[in-house]
Amino acid sequence: MLKTPKKRKRPRPEQPEQPELPELPETVGEAAGPGSRAAREATEAADEPGIERTAAGLFQVCLTPLPKGSSQKGLRSFMGNLVPASLQLDSAAGQANVCFQDASDAKLCLERWNGLNAALTSAPKKRRRLLDPSQKPVFAGPARSAPRAPIESRGFSESEDEHVDLGAKPKGGPSADGSSELLALTRKIASFAAQRRLSDAIKTFDRILAKGLAPSVQAYASLLNAHVNSGDMPGAASTFRKMLADGLRSNVVVATALLKGYCRAGDIQAASGVLQDMMRQDPPVKPDLRLVNTLLRGCVRVGDLQTAESVFDRLAEWQLQPDASNCIFLVSLLSQRLRTKSIGALLRKPPLEAVDQGNLLSQPTTSTSSDQNICRFWAKGKCNKGSACPFFHDSAVAKAKKDRDEPERLAAVASVSLHLAHAAALSGKTRCCVRALCGVESAHAAAKDLPRARNASKEQQQSKQREQEQEVKAIRDFLASQKKGPAFNFSDFLGRCFLVPAGFATLEPAERCQALASELQSWGLRQPAQEPIQQRFARCLQEGRLRWSKVFGSQAPVKLELGAGSGEWVAAQAKADETNWVALELMRDRAATWDLRNICVVCGEATKILEHLVPNCCISHVFINFPEPPFVSGDEAAESNFHMVTPELFAEMHRILRKECQITILSDNHRYMQSLARMARIEWCLLV
Repeated sequence: MLKTPKKRKRPRPEQPEQPELPELPETVGEAAGPGSRAAREATEAADEPGIERTAAGLFQVCLTPLPKGSSQKGLRSFMGNLVPASLQLDSAAGQANVCFQDASDAKLCLERWNGLNAALTSAPKKRRRLLDPSQKPVFAGPARSAPRAPIESRGFSESEDEHVDLGAKPKGGPSADGSSELLALTRKIASFAAQRRLSDAIKTFDRILAKGLAPSVQAYASLLNAHVNSGDMPGAASTFRKMLADGLRSNVVVATALLKGYCRAGDIQAASGVLQDMMRQDPPVKPDLRLVNTLLRGCVRVGDLQTAESVFDRLAEWQLQPDASNCIFLVSLLSQRLRTKSIGALLRKPPLEAVDQGNLLSQPTTSTSSDQNICRFWAKGKCNKGSACPFFHDSAVAKAKKDRDEPERLAAVASVSLHLAHAAALSGKTRCCVRALCGVESAHAAAKDLPRARNASKEQQQSKQREQEQEVKAIRDFLASQKKGPAFNFSDFLGRCFLVPAGFATLEPAERCQALASELQSWGLRQPAQEPIQQRFARCLQEGRLRWSKVFGSQAPVKLELGAGSGEWVAAQAKADETNWVALELMRDRAATWDLRNICVVCGEATKILEHLVPNCCISHVFINFPEPPFVSGDEAAESNFHMVTPELFAEMHRILRKECQITILSDNHRYMQSLARMARIEWCLLV
């Protein structure tokens, strides 16, 4: 087992008599002198423990202990934008003396050094890094050709297992050979996780334990991600508890993976708990934009506007700047509730608002790189802290950043404006709807001659724009129909919408009507109209199951599409067919609204909906268009609980279908269709 080398004691050299402070140049707004700001900083720096004043009037900082093998190049990389007057490295003594002309630079260098040591010593005992000569030196030189920004400016937490590689290995961990083996096995687990091969990922993790290696946070995170991708949330939670029991701390990567799994399962309460537990750590770990977007995406999935607004309002507290994805997720929920004023307010704020160069989120333009530390993330267009960032944002790069972000901003404006138009059309606000549609078209025209957005390929961007143009046309046709015929009855449409909440199966039949009516508030149902809707649901449900004759008001045959998505296909079928159609979709934000009386919308998990809400022998035809296969790239060893077509679903479809009726499944995956045919044959043999 490695032992920490003892710090060598050296006789402290006699300090020369401190000379009088030299006259300092004038500063902005304050003349140099005994009481000036510069003189006060120099006096405070000289009194600071760890900073000494040399005979030449420089401020000397002693960095100790250093690992053997440290280089001057590596030390200069650590100091980032600080430029020392001199740097003396004593490898034998394990220390370096760095001199600065400016007292503030000396204090900042000392703060960074103390912060680095604090990050090391605050880590759990199992994961503490050692300054060992046999390990890779901490300051052997920069890992990249360009020096990295200072640790404080990176926007990461001080967790040793996140994004900062301090070079040394965990106490009591494996040797150099063991470390490379652990890394190779961890990469295998990550590869199996991407392919949803949960069993192989678990076996590989067990190999790490069998070889006597100490699993790292990365190994646990990869295994946890394998459980999440396969839909095994109990296994993911168990892996997370084992990681904490081993003395490892959670970080943003681990929390994002776990939170993603809970959001997929529709458990927003558990997902929010993961975020709160991460922030209650000592020291706390703040979320990044990727984690925030994962949680907001889960809120959109289940229609939880309250949690989404709470998270969005706390971005400033977490020193994060809202991006286009944040706004689109929030606007999707606001649109469902028909809150047009709130959507319009977001369009008038960054990052959706078209801002001038002077209004970009930067530090005052009067500052220079010599006055403040330059934010290297801002220079690369990646700083998400905006005005909350303590580092200098050079206004010279503002225009380049604006031009680089403009395609993404215009794409977001088009999407948000389309949501606004949809909400305004359903609310009867014609003028607001027309202005929003013009906003969509203006955004498309402005983006025509610009390069593609960075978060999408050219083909994806063109496909998205075509879909938006089709929706714009559909909304304009809807507005035209309102002038010629009767007005759209929104309450009547909501009376044919069933948003099934979690735990619906455990409710008594009398409680189900109230639960279904309450869920419609996320789709804009006002409180005065809730009681009539609840009474209508009471007529539509008999012993907790739907009565299609009451839902549609006719005895026509009922056809069902599973996984209806945004509903273009089923809407086209309903227009051309007088039969009744049911569109079943898992995600509420994808379920569309139509002015068609022969369409019913049901939101929830397919198998559970059929089991608890649909009666026997009532459906004449079931359609499933291009279902997602459980395996990736033809890998049939993959395991996933997220795919829709399962043996349980075949059993439920067999129960609800009338005699001599059929199921139609369309797919472009030949291997998947063969597996579905085998599954259906087996299920039919068991059921008949």
